[in-house]
Amino acid sequence: MDEDFPKFRKKKNANETRKEIDNLPDLILVHILSYLPTKDAVRTSILSKKWQYLWTSTPKLHFAEGERNERMVFMNFVERALALRDSSKITDFSLSCDVQCDTSRINAWIISVVKHKVQVLHMYLRKFQEPLALPPCLFTCRSLEVLKLKMFHHLKLPSSISFSSLKILSLWKVIFSDNRSTQQLFSGCPILEKLSIIDCIWKNVKAVCISSPKLQELFISDRYLFEEKYGENDDKDDLNADADDQKDFDGCKVVIFGTSLESFSFNGELINDYCLYNSSSIVKASLEVFEREELDNHQDAHRVFKLLRGLASVENLKLSSGIVEVLNYAEELFAHLPAFHKLTSLSLEGVETLFTCEPLLNMLQNSRLEFLDFEMDWLPSYDGDYDWVLDPVPSCFVTHLKTIQIHPFSGGEYEMHAVKILLECALVLERIVIVCDESYFESHGGLKKHKEIYEQILLFPRGSMSCEVDFLVGFSARLPISSLAADT
Repeated sequence: MDEDFPKFRKKKNANETRKEIDNLPDLILVHILSYLPTKDAVRTSILSKKWQYLWTSTPKLHFAEGERNERMVFMNFVERALALRDSSKITDFSLSCDVQCDTSRINAWIISVVKHKVQVLHMYLRKFQEPLALPPCLFTCRSLEVLKLKMFHHLKLPSSISFSSLKILSLWKVIFSDNRSTQQLFSGCPILEKLSIIDCIWKNVKAVCISSPKLQELFISDRYLFEEKYGENDDKDDLNADADDQKDFDGCKVVIFGTSLESFSFNGELINDYCLYNSSSIVKASLEVFEREELDNHQDAHRVFKLLRGLASVENLKLSSGIVEVLNYAEELFAHLPAFHKLTSLSLEGVETLFTCEPLLNMLQNSRLEFLDFEMDWLPSYDGDYDWVLDPVPSCFVTHLKTIQIHPFSGGEYEMHAVKILLECALVLERIVIVCDESYFESHGGLKKHKEIYEQILLFPRGSMSCEVDFLVGFSARLPISSLAADT
């Protein structure tokens, strides 16, 4: 009898706890369910009568198709979940699935969530076997605040577009259909704050203007041809096999009025012609450019020039080595490049970007650069028969530059030579942060090699005698520019 007593007490306590949970108000229980995966939230319906329909009020619904042999189960599950839905709002809805020949079913789901005043909508649609035109009601949804749409398919738009509450729009791999509808889409978001256009196909569009008055962040990626080249486009299907054919396409002219824009990023090949106007509000920018075919290099140099001219007022700038390579194809532009008077933070891909790019040195002449960051993604071989120099030495090296960071560092001749020059030329430098490549040092002498290189750097002549050398190991030790700024 005594042995069974503890078990009885444990069971009683569990029942009491269950009653306490059941006695919580429905609003709290629904809030708890919103943190569960949708499948698990639905499973709670078997707990008791009280729980049977609670899940139908959960504000978040997330559906992701799994194995192909379970497709019918998945489709029926989504259909049932929406059919049993009560009248409460759906604040967050996501759908990731193959479309195949089920466009009508998928559109019915979208219509349902729009009726439930959806606020955040994420859709990743793929493997089309028939054309899809998303329902018109989606494009006039007053409650929608966030829309993220990923599909390698033509974006067929209705005649009326009005996203009166939309603040965040992300378009992935969509194929813009024509000038008029594409322009209507970007004009129909009056309070848009953040826009991402990722690997979309513009070949049906000659010109478009992005001018949302409240737009603060703009990210554009044109990597789809690069991905195609290396077989990375997994979303292609027979229906859209030729959608990204760029023959006889000279690019779309995309005019961006950035009256409120604070952040701009571009990543990819310069297939299109992007022009920034009224963009003096931009504080932070990143340009990562990939070289294209040799015939396109001169045109791409002019497109880089336009982007840099529109970013002349930035304070924080990141440039890839591709920018340097492309600019060098149009030397006639060097004298006309902007002076970055407000620039305080610059991140470059590889130290050679600084030493081999005359226009970059000229752009830095009148800047107030305080933080210089080098990302050593790849290293060319160093020829000891010549020495790179900073010519001309940017005036900011003499007056403003306080912190330099180099990562990941392996201590090769090329890198050591660059560090030596930087230490000599930076006359007011307070700190140089060198983050070592941990895997490299582990296979090349470990701590002994690490110490040897560190001691060698300490012997380099310095233009600033108060400069501290921080020699760190591991990528996680790297400090972001914001941290460096806070320290100084």
